[in-house]
Amino acid sequence: METPNRLLRPLSLAGCFILFSVQLLWGQYGRDEKISFYTGVSPVILQKDAVEINFSNSLTSFWVAVNEYLPSQNAIRVANRYRFSRMEQLARVSYGFSPGAKWDLGAEFRYSSSRLDDEARSSPFRVFEGDTGSGNTYRGLSYIGLRFRTMPFGRVPELTLQATVHYPVVREEDLRLRLGAQRTQLGAMATYYQQFNSSTFVFLQAEWRVHLGNDENKLTSHTPSASGFLVLDLWDQKWYLFPGATYSMTLQSTYSGSLVRLNRQFLGSLGVLFQPDTRFGILLNTQFPFILDSGSFYTEWVSESFSSFTLGIRLWY
Repeated sequence: METPNRLLRPLSLAGCFILFSVQLLWGQYGRDEKISFYTGVSPVILQKDAVEINFSNSLTSFWVAVNEYLPSQNAIRVANRYRFSRMEQLARVSYGFSPGAKWDLGAEFRYSSSRLDDEARSSPFRVFEGDTGSGNTYRGLSYIGLRFRTMPFGRVPELTLQATVHYPVVREEDLRLRLGAQRTQLGAMATYYQQFNSSTFVFLQAEWRVHLGNDENKLTSHTPSASGFLVLDLWDQKWYLFPGATYSMTLQSTYSGSLVRLNRQFLGSLGVLFQPDTRFGILLNTQFPFILDSGSFYTEWVSESFSSFTLGIRLWY
């Protein structure tokens, strides 16, 4: 099935948009035996020669309703529905270079799979299949990147700053568009956690990503996001429950230099972490939408059809 061209670019942006709102949460003990938590990647700077490895698999799927205006009736009707599904698999390896654990550096590899299915009621798991009569699946290694993280203030170990750069590695032009891997991405992140008692924590994260314009997509876009989590120690520092919320949006630059909002989402989440020790953990997280706004008259992201799940594994030694 040929994907309508008018859907490709908004959905390639949606893929990046959704990916950046999917958060992981882990925990790690510092030298003072105080546990700290983090989403996506640890804010705890690695000791020299220490290694941290993260694997995550995130599947997100929802309906895309295509609207049609009927001038004779001055009304809008849904002309068609598609199911958009995206699978993101991320491998991240970080290494401690600093003797004083002031900074470290990591490498990231992202493998993406994307599918727009003409059968809206089809399974999200079709993204694992090949091409069918109702849609095609596109997949490949989409980005490689570097992540630098540092603890800028020794007296405030709860605060960590991070910077990232990701380069698209897909060669085929059409595949780059369908995987949302056309442009170099730059990112800046700040994380902060606060412990209230031995079993209750709050974790906050703010991030701003920039997708640099190029010959294929001339206008730069921005993806700011903010997340908050309440972390509850359920049993013996091994089982944790963490409800949370994430607000994010995509902003598009214009030729006049201003920014306009393309889309936005406000997602709730609920996660469970099993961490038998600080060197290994496994996590399951699901998200549900409060706001899922495509920002387009032509297409609508149907929140009632939204599903998102993440499975993560973390190793540290």
